[in-house]
Amino acid sequence: MRGGKVLATALALLLLLPAVVLAGAAKPTITLWYPAGDITAGAAHFADKTLFTEFEAKNNVKVEAVALDYDTMQQKIFAAAAGKNIADILFVDDSWMPGFLKEEMLEPVADAKAKAWLEAVSPEIRELSDFGKGRMWGYVQYGIDVYGLTWNKEHFKEAGLDPEKPPKTWAEFREYAKKLVKRDAQGNITRVGYAIRHVGHPHGVVHKHFWAIYGAGAALLDDHRALRGGKTLINTPGGKAALQLVLDMLDVDKSTSLNFPDPRAAFLKGIASMQISETVSIRARQPKEAPELKWGMALPPVPKEGDKSVTNLGGWLYVVPKLAKNKAKAWQLIEWINSPEKDYELCKKYNASPRYKVNWDKDPFKSDPYNQGLKQLYPYGRKLPINLGFNGVMDAMGGAIQKVWHHEATVDAALAEAERLASKAIADAAK
Repeated sequence: MRGGKVLATALALLLLLPAVVLAGAAKPTITLWYPAGDITAGAAHFADKTLFTEFEAKNNVKVEAVALDYDTMQQKIFAAAAGKNIADILFVDDSWMPGFLKEEMLEPVADAKAKAWLEAVSPEIRELSDFGKGRMWGYVQYGIDVYGLTWNKEHFKEAGLDPEKPPKTWAEFREYAKKLVKRDAQGNITRVGYAIRHVGHPHGVVHKHFWAIYGAGAALLDDHRALRGGKTLINTPGGKAALQLVLDMLDVDKSTSLNFPDPRAAFLKGIASMQISETVSIRARQPKEAPELKWGMALPPVPKEGDKSVTNLGGWLYVVPKLAKNKAKAWQLIEWINSPEKDYELCKKYNASPRYKVNWDKDPFKSDPYNQGLKQLYPYGRKLPINLGFNGVMDAMGGAIQKVWHHEATVDAALAEAERLASKAIADAAK
C-alpha cells in the first residue's frame, strides 16, 4: 500500500513539474517605448542588448525596448493610453510633456526621490527636471540636448575662413554660408553653407530654430513656468526676423536648400558646412559616420554684436504612465538606470555628459574637452515652456516655419495664423 502511495505521489509530481518549470521561466516583462532612428543619440543605447542585463538578472524580469517612429510616436502614445494598452516606461521628448500632463497620463516622481535628485544633479539637469516647486514627472536622461553651432573646419579653410572662428552675428553667419556653399556646373547646390530642418514633426522643426526665435527676442510663451494661461510672443518683430533670416538664405543668398537631408546627416556626410542642433548627436555619430571630420562647436550666432546668445536646452525623459501594468518594476528600473553609479558607468561607456555633480568632478568628464565645452554652452540654454497648451503652440509655430520656407505663405500671414492657433491652444488648456 505504501509503495502505491509513493508511486501516486511521484506521478503527481511528474505531472506538476512542467507547470512549475513554466511558472519559473515566465518572467514579468517591462516594456519601454523609445524613438527609432537618429532623433536623439541617447535612444541608440536601447539597441545595446547588454544595457539592462544586470537589472534583468538581479530582478528576474525581462526588459523589452520597442522603437517607434518619432514623427508619429506622440500620437501612438495618446492612442495607446485611450486603449489602455500602453508601455510601462516611455522615453519621451520633453516638448511632449505638457500634452501628457494636460491629459493627466503620467505618474509623478515621489516627493522624497525628486528632492534627492534635484539636490544631487547639476544646474542644467535641475532646470530640465523641475516642473515647478520641485515637482518631477520623470528623470532626464544623461547626455542632454544643448543646441550649438557646429562647423566643418576643413570647409572653413577651403573657403578662406579661420577654422577656429565661427560666425558670431547673423550678418557674419550669412556671409560665411555664402562662401561655404558649393554648386555644380549647372548651378545646382551640392553643398549647403547651412543645413536646415524644414520637414517632419513640427516640434523638431521648432527645436532646430529655437536659437533664432529666442535670440531675436520672440518667445513661444511669455512665462515658461506657468502651467496655464499666458500668451504667445511669436507674431512679433523678433519672430518675423527669425523666419526671414532663413528665408533670405534660401531665396537671396541661396546658401541653403530644401533638397538636403536632416541637418545632422548632411553635416556628417560633408554636404553641409554648418548646422545648429543637438551637439550630443554630432558627438555620438561622428566617430562612426565621419571619422575624419574635424569640427568645432560654439553658441549659435546672435542678431547683432552685443546681443546675448540663447539656445535650446532640452532632454528626453523616462516617465511612467498611470496605466502601466508593471508600475512598481518600472519605477525600480528607472531609478536603477538613473542612479549615480549607473550615470557614471553609462556616460563613460557612451561618451555622454553626466548629470550628477559628483560625476562631473571625475575623469573622463572633468578633463574631456567636449564635456568642458558643453559647460560653456549650458548657461545660455533655455528650457521649453511647461504650459499645458504647449503642444498646440509648437504645432502652430512649426507649421508656420514650414509654410514660410516652402513658400506656401508669407512671414506675416503664417505668423498671424500661428498666433491665432497658439492662443487658442493656450486658452483651451486653461479651462
